[in-house]
Amino acid sequence: MNQMADMILYNGKFYKSDPHKQYAEAVAIQADRFICVGTLEECMEFQGKHTKLRDMMGRFILPGLIDGHTHPEIVAKSCWHIQMPEFDRMEDLLFYVKQYCEDHPIEELPYFFGEFYPTTWFDDHGPRKEWIDEYVSDRPVRLQDFSDHACWYNSKALELMGIDQEREETGTAPYYTRNENNEPTGWVQEPLIGKDEEIMFERIGWHPPTECTEETIMPFLNFLNDYGVIGLLDGITEGEEAMKLFYDLDQAGRLNLYYEGACLLEGFDQLDQCVKTAKAWQKKYASKHVGLHTVKFFLDRTNEIGNSASLVPFSNDPTGTNFGQINMTEEELVQTLLRLNEEGLDFHVHVVCDRGFRTACDAYEKAKNVVAESGKAWRIYMELAHCELVHPDDRKRPAELGIIINWTCHWAGGFFGESAKDFLGKERFESMYDFTEMIESGAIMTYSSDVAGVSEEQRSNPYFGMEISATRVDLEMPLDPSRYPGSVRPPKSAMLSVEEMIRGYTRYGAIPLRLEDKLGTIEAGKQANLVVLDQNILEMPVGEIHQIKPTAVMFDGRLIRGQL
Repeated sequence: MNQMADMILYNGKFYKSDPHKQYAEAVAIQADRFICVGTLEECMEFQGKHTKLRDMMGRFILPGLIDGHTHPEIVAKSCWHIQMPEFDRMEDLLFYVKQYCEDHPIEELPYFFGEFYPTTWFDDHGPRKEWIDEYVSDRPVRLQDFSDHACWYNSKALELMGIDQEREETGTAPYYTRNENNEPTGWVQEPLIGKDEEIMFERIGWHPPTECTEETIMPFLNFLNDYGVIGLLDGITEGEEAMKLFYDLDQAGRLNLYYEGACLLEGFDQLDQCVKTAKAWQKKYASKHVGLHTVKFFLDRTNEIGNSASLVPFSNDPTGTNFGQINMTEEELVQTLLRLNEEGLDFHVHVVCDRGFRTACDAYEKAKNVVAESGKAWRIYMELAHCELVHPDDRKRPAELGIIINWTCHWAGGFFGESAKDFLGKERFESMYDFTEMIESGAIMTYSSDVAGVSEEQRSNPYFGMEISATRVDLEMPLDPSRYPGSVRPPKSAMLSVEEMIRGYTRYGAIPLRLEDKLGTIEAGKQANLVVLDQNILEMPVGEIHQIKPTAVMFDGRLIRGQL
């Protein structure tokens, strides 16, 4: 026997997460890979003089988990934001901001960035700068919408950023809402900490700690490792400095997960530049645990703010003409997909409403047909992230077309409240977040946390998310039980099985990372990544799943948490 194991783990219940849902009782590990997975007798064939034996005492063991869409750099950059208490009234929140600013003079706090205000407080015109001005006008103020897809500035902030009547819009995010006189109202959709705020920082002679460094990003990565996450797809890679950071961490041996970056495509007219950037990052920063072969695009925005792409007019539009917004035509999507297929770059698309979903499916089908007719090979994935509302006629199309679907599990219990109901109406609102027909028809589903701030870090715990999608009840912000029995978000029939979510967090989760030959299952030849639990997650009460804390986590054959 040429291969001798460094370690043999036995007497465990190893859930292989393979297509047959099989278990193994033992694994043999050499260096960073499994060399045998099966019975103890089979694994002992690889025992050598120095092989260590570990009795797993019947514990339940999963493959390493993969978070299919989250934002580590955004979490790292948000550490300086002010976490505000929850308020029922706008006036109480603004009074809090006023008091905070009075307690922290402008020399100490030159810019107030507060999280969060409820999306449901305002109509489709959004909040107004003057309402903050009444409370704080001596310094710039930014209040973040709970959805993280909008914010609210006071007049001082807009003035310092140079956002006025004369300022022309660029056609890309951020999008400044304006009144009939073209004056900015203070409400901004898809806000960024970008060049506009950089102008403000320069003018006030202060800059927040927004650099993404090892010191700021490691707490979040460590949190993920604590719960057995050993791989992630970044929702948006925040620039070349982020790619370099992950590369440097990997080279130094301090990156205990597989990282897949995503280069943001801001619009169809930016496609050439996006491809160029992605290729450059590939060349400079690809390493054992760092990859970049994904382009990210926002096809629509949010259902809660009413800027998603709907098949029917929004229910609160008396004119019957507001179908929301879509950020590429079908033909532009077809051309984008054809180009990405030529370049070998996968497409990760944010889409939340039914028209956006159908447009993406139609474009994908057309692009694949064009390639097939040319005699060439289709060689990329398209993954649609979120997919909150899908028309029943389109629910089998992901399986038919080979489209991957990504879902953020902890949203299923009503995390975003009821604000989408204003735009979608009661019937469509109560059919959201239903993936059962997609799963039954054979679609590949991956799962994620999509956290975008340090205030949400606890929700990146995959077991927290699994419980919410299994019960449709939010653990922190449950729906009103007087109107939603048991606080269950409808439809109750859309509850997901724990076994399905494990598949999406493991075997299927490896696919968009292009690592299905290395990760996702416990099989000979694959990387030795394991999550050891002291309970059987498939048999324990579903209402206790969020309490799970792995007793040990192995990454590439190395124990990075706990003890075996």
